[in-house]
Formats: sequence, C-alpha cells, structure tokens
Amino acid sequence: MPIESVYMHHVYSGLEPLQAFDVVFGGSFEHRLMSSDLATMEHQRLVLGDVRLETGRYEFPVIAHGAMPKDGICVGFMAEGGHLTRCNTAAIGPDEAQIYPAGVELLYHARGHSRWVNLAVPEARIQKVAIARTGRPLPLHRRSLHSIHLRPGTRQTLTTLTNDALGLARRLQPDGGMAPALAEKVCESLLTGYVDALSLATPAGKSEKMTVEQRHYHLIAACERLVLSGEATDVALLDIARRSGYTLRSLELIFRRSVCMSPGRWFMTARLNGALRDLLTSGPDVSVSEIALKWGFRHMSRFSDYYRNAFGELPSATLARSSVRR
Repeated sequence: MPIESVYMHHVYSGLEPLQAFDVVFGGSFEHRLMSSDLATMEHQRLVLGDVRLETGRYEFPVIAHGAMPKDGICVGFMAEGGHLTRCNTAAIGPDEAQIYPAGVELLYHARGHSRWVNLAVPEARIQKVAIARTGRPLPLHRRSLHSIHLRPGTRQTLTTLTNDALGLARRLQPDGGMAPALAEKVCESLLTGYVDALSLATPAGKSEKMTVEQRHYHLIAACERLVLSGEATDVALLDIARRSGYTLRSLELIFRRSVCMSPGRWFMTARLNGALRDLLTSGPDVSVSEIALKWGFRHMSRFSDYYRNAFGELPSATLARSSVRR
C-alpha cells in the first residue's frame, strides 16, 4: 500500500507553548514556563504512514511533563543542548539516545536552548528492518525508559538524516507534498539509519545510577501531586518531606541535584503555570481570585506579584486578553 505523507510546521510564541499539548503525536505533554522572557518554540512533524519523525526547538528554559505515544516505541536524542537537559531527572550525555517504550511517562527539563528529535515507529516494523539488516532483533526494553551510547559521530548522522527528511517535506509542501514513492524511500532511509545506529550502540552502563534517578523522579512526581492536591497551601515543605520519608535537607538535595531547583521553586512553578493555563482558557465569567484560590494562592496581592515576576504581566491582563479572544 502506498505511503501517505503529512508535514506540519508550527512556531509557538509568547505564552502559546503552554497549549502545545501534542508536540509528540499520540502522546500528551504539559509545558511549563520558568521565565518572564517571551518564549519561542518551533515544532516540526513528518508522518510517513505509521512512522512519525518529530523535532522541537526551545529557545527558553522549559519543563515538559507527560506521556509518550501508546502505539509504538520512540527513539529520541538531543540534537542540541543535551548538556542543559535532563530526562526523568537523569542528565543526558553528549552521545546518548533514549528508548521510550509505549506510553512511558516522561519529564523533560531544559535549562536553556535545546532541540530534541523523536522517531516513533511500531516495534514490529523496526524489528523487521533490524532482522533484515543485522540478522537479529534490537534489544528493546518494554517497561521503562533506558539510555544507550551511540558511536561517535552517529548523533550528527541522525541529525542530518532528520534535517534532510524534514527539509525535503517542507520544500515539497506547497506542491502537494511527497509523492508516495518518494515517501516510501524517505521512510526506508529513516528506518535503516536508525536501525544501523541502534544496532551499533552500547548500553549506557549506569543501571544503578539510573535506578536512583528513576526513584528520584517518582519521588518528585509524588510530592508534586501532593502539593497540587486540594491541600496545596496547607502542606508545608517539612510535612512533604516527612510524608515522603526523607528529611527536609535530603529532599532539598534531591530536588537540586535532579531538577536544578529547590522544592519550593519547583512547586511554585507548577502552581503558577496551572493558574496561567486556566487564565488563558477561562471565559469572562471566571475571576482571577477564583483561579488563584484553585491553585492554592490565598493572598491576591502576593499572587499578582509572583505571577508578574514569572510571566511579565498581571493575571488580570492575561484573563482580559483571553476573554477578548473568546
């Protein structure tokens, strides 16, 4: 059956990245802004039948939390800014790639300019290519995210392969996109390139360290769920530490080492971004105070100060623009 191709390119600016939930097709991600600087995010997607190639470029510090697609495995790597990026609290090495099983949860934390690349493909299809090229299937984990070391120069080879495929799709889009035969060739090139890279890769060799980082990721997620529950303002950091089984000092160290910020700042960022998202999507019958209270802010003047320092405008201005749009 001929392969149909679909290409999409979009640039999000200002506060728009908060509403970019589908940057990985089939998954769902929430973006959080950490700076009052205007944000710019570029996203490209090329769909070739049941294979999807995507890339996102962030020009600002960002947190993205969500789940990967459930219809296949994903292979991801940092084309740029890997030294500034963490995945599920684990630092990403310069020649590392990540294998994401179907539906796995992912916390992406970038402290500056970064660009990620992701290839999503049904496992049966990539294994068929692997067996045809190497005589054996790829050793893929089915339960948890894991990292592999690519051979030197391989990351740049995959980046070039990505850029060529997306660049070709972008140039042909005004003329109706790729012809089926060309789409088939591009898809074959992507799959063989990735299979060759993965078959020559080696395990990251840090299973014990990864276990600790995975435990810290689950700890941070659990603490965040507690803070964002209905008890939000009634739970002090000391109580959060006690419930987690750690001392306050240990909890502080885990957060600083894992996500490069204190627990208080992490939770404040989550609450402010929740309020921002509600202000951007609420109708004219909702007030700033209602949204502030929902996210655990009891003092309106303090909330306004926190909000303005984070996003560069008062919450009332965000709500007014949202109401005008609606």
